[in-house]
Amino acid sequence: MTRPAAALLAVLLLAACAPQGPTPGTAAAPSRADLVPDAHDGPLTTTGTVLEDAGHGPQLCVGAVATSYPPQCGGPDVLGFSFDDVPAGVYEAAVDSRWGSFALTGVVERVGDRDVVRLTAPPRPTTEPLDPPLVAEFSVDFTTPCPAPAGGWTGPDPARASDDALGSAGALAPGVPGYTLLWIDEQAPGHRVLNVSTAGDLAAMESAVRQVWGGALCVSPAQRSEADLARVREEVEASVAPLVLDVQLDAKAGRVTATALLARESDQQRLDERYGPGVVRLSSVLRVPST
Repeated sequence: MTRPAAALLAVLLLAACAPQGPTPGTAAAPSRADLVPDAHDGPLTTTGTVLEDAGHGPQLCVGAVATSYPPQCGGPDVLGFSFDDVPAGVYEAAVDSRWGSFALTGVVERVGDRDVVRLTAPPRPTTEPLDPPLVAEFSVDFTTPCPAPAGGWTGPDPARASDDALGSAGALAPGVPGYTLLWIDEQAPGHRVLNVSTAGDLAAMESAVRQVWGGALCVSPAQRSEADLARVREEVEASVAPLVLDVQLDAKAGRVTATALLARESDQQRLDERYGPGVVRLSSVLRVPST
């Protein structure tokens, strides 16, 4: 990663903290519900799990929440929140931890080297999830995109369609230029199609995989290679700043998803200009209150 790239991303994400807009108190309808318009400088809202334990005060969970008991998660501190001020029946408690789902309204403040949420209204217990969710969901369509051959999904050499051969293909394919993703489509018991997507040459990928795999095979085109997406993810992660809270690579969809404490529409526009539309999907934890 080059330093100019990291600097650019750090600037655009840190800029989200600064109030923007021509007139204080103005509000504008967002073009996307998970981004904040540049003209909005009032309080923002979010919904999620708030967790407090023996070693840390209340924090908003962002990303995956470990399903242990009590749960574990990470995210920005929530100032002005106290479990002592909400009814005991709306949260759970165990092993010096308290947690529950709340709708929060507040603003972003810098405390030391961290950005936190300071509440401007009392928290409201809720069981309603934020729509769209804090962290974008990954693609889950792992069907085979290739049309079925005339004779059905049978490979040229069934003797080389074993689990060992599959493991060899899984080790070989990522080394072929342009590789994006590998998955298995279990169409019926004992009938599986090995899928490999690539942003490179389809014939070159098929030839390489056929060296070790004799079963059914579909090689399909992808917009971006795993290596390209990994580079973008590393650049976004390097600019954590710390406004960016969660960065993930979705090779199936060909994009990187980034969740920031406060992300404005202009931040997404700058990412689109740098990487191309749709390569990085930026979402804001804090959003404009619905009317």
